[in-house]
Amino acid sequence: MVYNLDMKKEKDINFEDKLWKAADKLRKKIEVHEYKYVVLGLIFLRYISYAFEERRKELEKKFTNKVSEDFIPYENIRKEALEDKDRYLSEGILYVPEKARWDYLVKNANQTNIGEIIDKAIELLEEEYPRQLKDVIPKIYTSINLDPGDLAYLINLFTPIDFGYDHKGKDIFGRIYEYFLGKFAEAEGRRGGEFYTPRSLTKLIVSILDIKGGRIFDPACGSGGFFIAALEKLEREGIDKNKLTIYGQESKETPWQICKMNLTLRGAEGDIRIGDSYHDDKFFDLRADYVVSNPPFNDSGWGADRITYNDPRFRYGIPPDNNGNYAWIQHYIYHLAPSGKAGFVMANGALSVGGVEGEIRRKIIEDDLVYGIVACPPKLFYNVSLPVSLWFLRKSKPNHMKAKVLFIYAKKMYKQISRRQVIFTEEHIEKNC
Repeated sequence: MVYNLDMKKEKDINFEDKLWKAADKLRKKIEVHEYKYVVLGLIFLRYISYAFEERRKELEKKFTNKVSEDFIPYENIRKEALEDKDRYLSEGILYVPEKARWDYLVKNANQTNIGEIIDKAIELLEEEYPRQLKDVIPKIYTSINLDPGDLAYLINLFTPIDFGYDHKGKDIFGRIYEYFLGKFAEAEGRRGGEFYTPRSLTKLIVSILDIKGGRIFDPACGSGGFFIAALEKLEREGIDKNKLTIYGQESKETPWQICKMNLTLRGAEGDIRIGDSYHDDKFFDLRADYVVSNPPFNDSGWGADRITYNDPRFRYGIPPDNNGNYAWIQHYIYHLAPSGKAGFVMANGALSVGGVEGEIRRKIIEDDLVYGIVACPPKLFYNVSLPVSLWFLRKSKPNHMKAKVLFIYAKKMYKQISRRQVIFTEEHIEKNC
């Protein structure tokens, strides 16, 4: 089973679908919320080893004809070079300890203690990269309700994957990762997809904001899709990714873990914290250049009664407890730097609701903070079909946009990829930008 970069898109999807259908056979033994840990953890281990081995082959080639001036045997030079951690990290690739490498797992796949071996591999990676990976990949392969044969089956399933040349630039792994996350969202229903924002939406918002570097903040960051889209944009434009400082907050442990993995795979780091943004703002003093987000839609029972009237985030008023949309919008405004820009997904109801929320909206518009609104088609999300809008705010508008709001009607601008889902294409993104 080889992943050919020359395949057409249809074949790409068939390939990913084949992986899902094969792995899905094990789901009868465990619940989806457990199953996704097993599969995503193994995908992570497979990919970091793939990237590591690719870089290792480059180094092997480089040192094939090297002769030591000090007459040290070639094998000593070669081994030292191949195990030099900095030679990997300098290329944005993780150095993988020997017993955490995929080929080591393959060699031991038929051992009765393969679960322990996988958990130990994760532990070794945590020790090697504590900042990025401590408590990020669940060590559940010993305790999960899968027998050694099941784990061997999954290892053998993922072993033949060829992520292809320039996999980071083309984000081949990201597509497989996205596909699996989407399938998990489908399997778990609405709750399962809360932390996943379709790639075409994150890419569109990041493109409109024209992120070049600075501080980016997502207070409902989920699996980190906005951060990945921003990093990809910087890579495409030849901008050092270290110019972007990443801050994120997430209330649930699973998406927090996936976000950390996602950043690590891109050779990036971020300050990602767990906490309820409504009532435990982990970045209270942060003023970001870019605020991006896809918050829970129409969040009922968000905890309005726990907000005090002197909370500086809610200068326009405290929204009713039956809908948290304007709690999020004010949270974004509060965290913007004086020249900051925000781009986020919002349920369409926020555009027309009255009462307290309508009054809050009026004050935000009077303060000239709304730069533009993009009306989107339905079915952009895996788990809900309702149409959404993309909001763009600016603390300081250019003169030609003062006292104006740009509305873009994009409800008929989409490509149907399945009965249940549509996307924005590259052409659509360019038109909206």
